[in-house]
Amino acid sequence: MTVQKPEAGRAVSATTSPVARLGEALKVEARFWRGVLYDAWRFRRHAWLHRARSGENRDARMLADAHFLEYGMALREARTGFGFARATRLARDLRDAGHVSDAGAVGDSTLRVWAAFNAGEVPEEVARYLADRAAPGASEAAGVSHLDRAGIAKATDFDYLAFAGSRHSVRRFGPDPVPEDKIRRAARAAQHAPSSCNRQTCHLRVWTERDLIDRVRVHQAGNRTFGDELGGIAVITSDLRHWEHPGERYQAWIDGGLFAMSFVHALHAEGLGTCMLNWSVDVGTDKGLRATLGLDDAQSVIVLVGFGTLPDDLTVCASPRLPVETVLSMNPPLT
Repeated sequence: MTVQKPEAGRAVSATTSPVARLGEALKVEARFWRGVLYDAWRFRRHAWLHRARSGENRDARMLADAHFLEYGMALREARTGFGFARATRLARDLRDAGHVSDAGAVGDSTLRVWAAFNAGEVPEEVARYLADRAAPGASEAAGVSHLDRAGIAKATDFDYLAFAGSRHSVRRFGPDPVPEDKIRRAARAAQHAPSSCNRQTCHLRVWTERDLIDRVRVHQAGNRTFGDELGGIAVITSDLRHWEHPGERYQAWIDGGLFAMSFVHALHAEGLGTCMLNWSVDVGTDKGLRATLGLDDAQSVIVLVGFGTLPDDLTVCASPRLPVETVLSMNPPLT
């Protein structure tokens, strides 16, 4: 078997022997099933399929229950009397030390808004919790927010299509360090990405020191021809302890993808160059990065992002997009 020398990304096999091809195919099958079992077992171990077994499970459940209550209050014809079971469970979690966490603060504030919305007609456990615990100090708005079309139009008065089209995967960076405030603003923007039941499961780990960047990027093959120019690298993860039922087994990658793209667009808005560094890897490579980072087993790696300042001029891949009809079907027939 001969294999072309890899330059970036995956090697291309040039196997000609039928026996060698069969052996290669069996190895691919084995790696596939090992990866499936690796992901499935980690989800099973950390998700709260039957009950909340950790503080992270409880935090996720409080955020989900609070979101259910605010969802009901935001409907066009919002009516009192909904969500009693959710509110009761939220009060129990808050009483069980949940109120001390950041998620608990959201849950507490939302529960109080919901109780006021119901004019005090709430389950006994909710009433008892609210009576026993004084309202916390000023916090971020909870419950519902009132917007108007004019305000949204003002905030979105720019050509987003042109903005999105101006972002390219950059593989040539300037020498200047990346200002930390730009990274923080981008992270804050990424927090506004949609997440299932507002559970906000994603986390950003960012390195901007040269030796640390190199220790992280060595685990990802696609950057080997330009990674030495990166001004920073981010690893985006999703916490498996925030997921509840079997139907959410893929939700970490869904929420993580939304978060990652929001982060990349935010870095682009800050005038930085970015390149997604995909994490489609085998189990051994995943474990290698996790060991270097000291990642908790519950953290699932979604993607890496390389970034840096932009040089005065640069060359990027044109990467032509296919016609819009290839991604858009308007009113397709239903069966």
